[in-house]
Amino acid sequence: MNILITGGAGYIGSHMARMLSKYDHSVEVIDSMENGHRSALPVKVVITVANISDKKALDTIFSATPIDAVIHFAGYINVEESVRDPYKYFSNNVLNSMNLLEVMEAHGVNKIIFSSTAAIYGTPQTEKLAENHSKLPTSPYGLSKWNFEELLRYFDQKGTIRSISLRYFNAAGASLDGENGEDHAPESHIIPLALKTASGKQKEFYLFGTQYPTRDGSCIRDYIHVEDLCRAHLLMLEALAAGHGTDAYNVGTGDGVSNREVVGVVKKVTGVDFSVVESDPRPGDPHTLVADVTRLQSEFGWKPIHSDIKSIVESAWKWTSGHPNGYEDRH
Repeated sequence: MNILITGGAGYIGSHMARMLSKYDHSVEVIDSMENGHRSALPVKVVITVANISDKKALDTIFSATPIDAVIHFAGYINVEESVRDPYKYFSNNVLNSMNLLEVMEAHGVNKIIFSSTAAIYGTPQTEKLAENHSKLPTSPYGLSKWNFEELLRYFDQKGTIRSISLRYFNAAGASLDGENGEDHAPESHIIPLALKTASGKQKEFYLFGTQYPTRDGSCIRDYIHVEDLCRAHLLMLEALAAGHGTDAYNVGTGDGVSNREVVGVVKKVTGVDFSVVESDPRPGDPHTLVADVTRLQSEFGWKPIHSDIKSIVESAWKWTSGHPNGYEDRH
């Protein structure tokens, strides 16, 4: 298939591009390069440097190539930033993303996989979050993602676009060959920040929130290895191609790991006992997010392979050790 990946030069998007290319799909990428890296992509992947707000750029792509499906990663993802600047998040994650749907519709492209998030659920009312859990997001980031899921349902009702939204829990880790990893500027994710501290690139690690009603007072999250996550996207592409209707699925492991536990694993893997500073919780962060992945596993036979926390940290440390300055083409 010919696949367009929005945000395809970013962390998850570049892993997805590599995996699709490995399985002989043709891949095109559109990325603003705010957070993307050309060197993260296979050389043969064609990239258009533009924001999805640029309808002309989108129209050019769809006019030049018979696109079979879109995988949409081009969203802002920082919860704390979304609380400070909600307009930025609604403008890009909802309004700009609407442009994508309109151009897809105009060119008769009727399949999209959307990079959604567990943040749409808000504060958990159950031990594990199933897809039918109430949607009461506690941050503009989570709300913007839920808004776009609702837009996708509207386009499905129109009969023009079928979609599958994958609600990620915490994507983490790096490619097993050590060639692709996580390189954000600024970085906001716990594992790369802890590894940055272990490697001496920052003085101390900040543990945000230590008084939550959890087993050790810190946040609990469900970590999914980025390559396991990409495998779920491949299954969804096959499903849409076979006529699967619009739907949404959680992608996680069903097991929670606390922030303190993550720090402990990082210290063990790296062999570095770095300084940890306990700090106030970040606005908009629910204390616990753990997936119920029953539907994805039962309907598609998908199971995580590399998503135990030790394997995730080891893969990320391999990337960090081999790329001490991240990607060379930093934007």
